[in-house]
Amino acid sequence: MDRFFNIRIRSRRCLPALLGLMLFIGSAQAVAAISVAAEFEQRLLPSLEVELSCGEGHEANRITKLTQPGRQVLYPDDLGLSTSGCRLKANLPKGYSVTYGVEEITGSIADRKGCRFTQTEPGRPQECRMSVKQDPVLLRVYKKWIGGSGEEQDVRIMLECESGKYSGFRYINEGSPDGWEISDIHPDGILCNVTEQLRDNFEADIIDCQGLYVLPGKGEECTLLNTKIVKRIEMLNRYGKVIMIVLVLAVGLIAMGRLNPGNV
Repeated sequence: MDRFFNIRIRSRRCLPALLGLMLFIGSAQAVAAISVAAEFEQRLLPSLEVELSCGEGHEANRITKLTQPGRQVLYPDDLGLSTSGCRLKANLPKGYSVTYGVEEITGSIADRKGCRFTQTEPGRPQECRMSVKQDPVLLRVYKKWIGGSGEEQDVRIMLECESGKYSGFRYINEGSPDGWEISDIHPDGILCNVTEQLRDNFEADIIDCQGLYVLPGKGEECTLLNTKIVKRIEMLNRYGKVIMIVLVLAVGLIAMGRLNPGNV
């Protein structure tokens, strides 16, 4: 009984030391961590590549591929230079842009180059927010008239694509091109066709505006060729003044002859 009592007393006396040892072990096991919270549409960007760089010149780096939106924890201590600060950024393909954000705490900075953490310490919560969007591209259409003379009315054009967002008709003429901003483009690109509303005063050649291959970050342009149809009325208008003058002279001579038959 006395022996058991002595063991309990010794255990109580050792309790503070045991707690201190546990805290020491826990702090030794704690590591610095940086979490990335990424927002992107998988149908437009299947995966997002993020790069963590540490050291004074960010010479130590590691690339991680995020296969879905959400939060993921990265451990800069694995790079061995985290005490000098780290930078986290997104490596984007052409046609995409990103905005960064961090918590407003000392040592955390967000700019156009990424998230910078000047202090990476165990137990210090640090997060880099990334919002990725696809940039719209421009599809521009030009008009060229062949033959004839005079100005022509604007021609209405239409756009059809496999997918992507765009809206409305456009009206173009020679020297006044127009087009569409296309967004929500599949990563592998989409095919588009431009057509125009036909009229009876021209023949349309739209081959240059068919099968346009639009990619993220890469727009397109084309030219619609219209050959004017010269009608007979246009020929009469062109030589009408000369014909009218000749007719007036002829009628005048005939009238004078009737009024003065003896002089004829």
